[in-house]
Amino acid sequence: MAPSHYPRLVFHGLRTFQLVSSVIVGGIMSFFIWHLTHDHWSTPWTFIWLTSASLFSIAALFFTIILHCFIGLNPRLNIALNGFLAVLWTLSWSLLTYYMSGTLANVCDKAHWHEDTGIMVCRIYKALFTFTLLGFVSTLAALGLDIYVRRQQTRRGVYRLHDLDTKARPEATRGPFTDEVEAHQNGNGYAHGGLQQDDSRESLAWEELRPSIGPYAEQGDKQRMQAGCYAVPEAQFEYDTQYRGGHEERAMR
Repeated sequence: MAPSHYPRLVFHGLRTFQLVSSVIVGGIMSFFIWHLTHDHWSTPWTFIWLTSASLFSIAALFFTIILHCFIGLNPRLNIALNGFLAVLWTLSWSLLTYYMSGTLANVCDKAHWHEDTGIMVCRIYKALFTFTLLGFVSTLAALGLDIYVRRQQTRRGVYRLHDLDTKARPEATRGPFTDEVEAHQNGNGYAHGGLQQDDSRESLAWEELRPSIGPYAEQGDKQRMQAGCYAVPEAQFEYDTQYRGGHEERAMR
């Protein structure tokens, strides 16, 4: 599962309420619309809004759970979807409450409905109102959760950038070597503050060789090397490196 900024329990709990309410409202609307169409009655606008709210909610929930599992759910996208669903549920619940207030206020018994079919319809209307209210409230809560997660995500990004900008850096110490390097980086020995070239400094690439004092160097060589003059140690020429042939080597032995 892809990482998510949503709190797992609240996120899935609200989505469960949305899904359950949408499925039940959609099932009740399908039942009513089928009977109205079968008896050649027109479908009320309240039923059309309720059906649209339930079907769009189911489609949006399936789409967003796929994104949540595989690539992560963007809070901005979910704000747009839940905002649209909140408008549908608000209109649907408002129309249902306005037109069915008389039916919802009565008790589902034979004194008011006179037959079993009427009692069943009364109970279905009350179940429809209950789950429409649940869908409306859960969608508003999901929209509020999206806004909260989006603000937290933005706040974390601002804090992270602020920490990067205000992070303390160690101050660089300047010296003759850093000044010389800076002068050469600014363009072949040009000083940083102007265009005056310092001819007294040589390029670092042509720095004078620094010989090491080996075990065969004599005191005079060491003194010359310490004075800054490079010379080959004279002790290296005291060894006999000539070739005299095999018979001379045997005679010497």
